[in-house]
Amino acid sequence: MNHFLKNLSTQRWIGVVLIVLFGMIAYHNCLPNEMFWDDDDFINNNRYIKDFHYWPLWFSQNLVAGSYLLSNYWRPLLLAIFAVEWHWWQNWVYGWHAVSVSVHILAAVTLFLLLNRLFANNLANSVLALLTALIFVAHPVHNEAVVYVNSMGDSLAAFILLSSLLLYTRFRQSQKPAWSSRSYWLALLLFPLGLLSKETGFVLVGLLPLTDFLLLSKAKSFGGRVKQTAAAVWPFIVLGLIYVILRGTALNFNNSFNFYNANNAFTAHPSIRLMTFFKALVQYTGFLFFPYQLRVERDFAWAQSPMEWDVIVGGVLFGVMLASAFKYWKTKPLISFGVGWFFIAIVPASNILVPINAVLYEHFLYMPMIGIALIVAHLGLDWAQKHHAIPTLLKIFAVIMILFCAINIHRNLDWRTSIGFYEQLVTYRPDDYRVINNLGMEYANKGIHDKALAEYLKAIALDPKNPVAYHNIAGTYRDTGHIQLALENFQKAIQLNPNFIFTYRSLADLYWRLGQWEKCKENLLQILRMDPTDERIRQALRTVEEKIK
Repeated sequence: MNHFLKNLSTQRWIGVVLIVLFGMIAYHNCLPNEMFWDDDDFINNNRYIKDFHYWPLWFSQNLVAGSYLLSNYWRPLLLAIFAVEWHWWQNWVYGWHAVSVSVHILAAVTLFLLLNRLFANNLANSVLALLTALIFVAHPVHNEAVVYVNSMGDSLAAFILLSSLLLYTRFRQSQKPAWSSRSYWLALLLFPLGLLSKETGFVLVGLLPLTDFLLLSKAKSFGGRVKQTAAAVWPFIVLGLIYVILRGTALNFNNSFNFYNANNAFTAHPSIRLMTFFKALVQYTGFLFFPYQLRVERDFAWAQSPMEWDVIVGGVLFGVMLASAFKYWKTKPLISFGVGWFFIAIVPASNILVPINAVLYEHFLYMPMIGIALIVAHLGLDWAQKHHAIPTLLKIFAVIMILFCAINIHRNLDWRTSIGFYEQLVTYRPDDYRVINNLGMEYANKGIHDKALAEYLKAIALDPKNPVAYHNIAGTYRDTGHIQLALENFQKAIQLNPNFIFTYRSLADLYWRLGQWEKCKENLLQILRMDPTDERIRQALRTVEEKIK
């Protein structure tokens, strides 16, 4: 055991191999999984990734514009990678999942290398870096971010940001001026790539000063550290501010700073958002220390009163963590660093500054959990060293890793098929419009029309003003030969949303089959009005006009 640990401190490849091995064990059985839900909007139906002629639109349009949808997301680098993948293997799911798992493992390896460099390359800190990285690579809370292909933005942004931090740390430790350090300029160059991967890349403007101030600055006084840190990180902060300005102007697709795009109690009152974050903090603690019953969609109500038990518990937890960070910044900087990392990394998903259209998701912990994992590994090692129990600690850790891998392997099966996924999820969310409608779509795709109709009718009953289920049930009526019912429901979808391009496409196709060329032409013209770039529709229109003549 001692020989292995001594080798670890001098030969980092051993740690890298272990991280790769546990990452592969945890996710090896996700490779055959189907791609569905947001994978449809991000990848399967996104025409922007299927033709490289669209590449300028990756930078000027929102992430799902290629699927004729509107979102607040702007992730050109993610779209570029998806485009390359599409041209490599199109619908071959093994390839898509292999890339997602690989990027996650790369992020874990980069974390290991970063922590090794931050905490000096000695025996205890090499073990600390390895334990933290292993927790990160195998923790079940990351399953959603790894197995759900469109969520690769989390691991991609993390890999880039951790690489930037690693390069910045090399620059600091080299004692070279910033202007003459290649590592510094590479770190600065990576920051925009992180922003192009996912909006959470912005957290580097907080993580970089935190790392410099607590772990890299050589100044002894508080003011000296602030001055030394500010002198090096200000270009990163300027880039971050430019990004914020762009997201508020040229890249503001659907109200970047209020995802609800409306005023309600949650968006209007920061106090409600703060209390709701306290509630979420309790749930996040459970995810990290007791990763049980993990799933995608959760019914999480906004906080209404400071006297709710989970608001109180979350507020106390928040206060204790913050107090510890300020108390130990000199004597135990690693504790302050871990706490600071957690809070900085979770800011984009906290709803405190920017209301987003979700309160609680497991993948929100992708970057923040690094801070908690580091603290847990540090406290465990500290206990083991005091009690001369390093072998005992490693045995306990091995058991935890086996449990983590087992949970992931089981959880991977939840994502195996779209129908199985939705049938399980609907037991938790029986009144969720999106879940029910999507289950109906999957039944329809598999030709199980009776079950599809039943789910669509449930969705319509839940939200009769939403055009999506009317459009979908019309498609099932069409496929089962009930043409009049199909036409009535297609018209209902258009009545509810005159710009619902999917219905015009379906109507054009249906009228083409029926030989009703005038009506087919009307719908083709509507499609071109909304998407003038669609050459296939122009060709179809020319053919229809010839038939009319």
